[in-house]
Amino acid sequence: MLQTFAQWSYNTKVLFVSHVLLEGALLVWVVVSIYMATRFFRDRIMVTLLVLGLVSFIVGATAHIYDYIRPLSLWQHVFLADLAHCGGYIFLSSSIGYLVYRYLKLHEALKREATTDFLTSLCNRRYFYRRLAEAIERYQKHGEPFGVAVLDVDELKEINDKYGHLRGDEILKEIAQALRRAVRASDCVARFGGDEFVILFVGAPNEEGLIERLQREIESCATTLSIGMAFCPKDGTTADELITTADNRMYKAKMDKAGKKKPLPAEVLQ
Repeated sequence: MLQTFAQWSYNTKVLFVSHVLLEGALLVWVVVSIYMATRFFRDRIMVTLLVLGLVSFIVGATAHIYDYIRPLSLWQHVFLADLAHCGGYIFLSSSIGYLVYRYLKLHEALKREATTDFLTSLCNRRYFYRRLAEAIERYQKHGEPFGVAVLDVDELKEINDKYGHLRGDEILKEIAQALRRAVRASDCVARFGGDEFVILFVGAPNEEGLIERLQREIESCATTLSIGMAFCPKDGTTADELITTADNRMYKAKMDKAGKKKPLPAEVLQ
């Protein structure tokens, strides 16, 4: 082969070396990709695509370089060099596309986890404040009113103490479903933390019909809620003002119930 290489013209030598370097770079790229896929991603589909790409590139590279030493026939060159190379690029591109797809799915899952409460599948506190900031911005630009409700589960501590936290979690899930049914798609209901929920009522200027709608849905739950509401701009124009006002009204409603305390419903035992 060395003697043959020495007999080639300068242009043939340059073309041969460039092809060797290109094929080598492609093979190194695929081998490193396979290592990364098996070491970090551990995804069978992507590893399979990369291995098929590696085999295709090896066949194509071998045929392409061998063609300099002993020229291949037209059909050998087409099938062994050109189609093998084409298959290698297809498998490599497919693996990259699949990796991008997996990344987008992972990003979507992480985004969902970052904005969703694990127990109730409602929005979490962080996402609620983002929506509240958007509502405040809409009010400042377009004068669109909105309302905020703070809701606290009555006697959840007693339920947890007497019947266990699993039963308490079930009640929280039931309440979450009831609140989701009570709001519109444009509203935002979130778990604020512990036994407390919050709702953003988009475009609501006052509480007319809102408390009745909430209480009607909550009637099917094993316990009750204390509710406090605040509205922009009547009760404030900042997040802190609205949340504080609604929270104080919720606390007052809870204190008003304190003198009328009833035994826990029988459904709690079930």
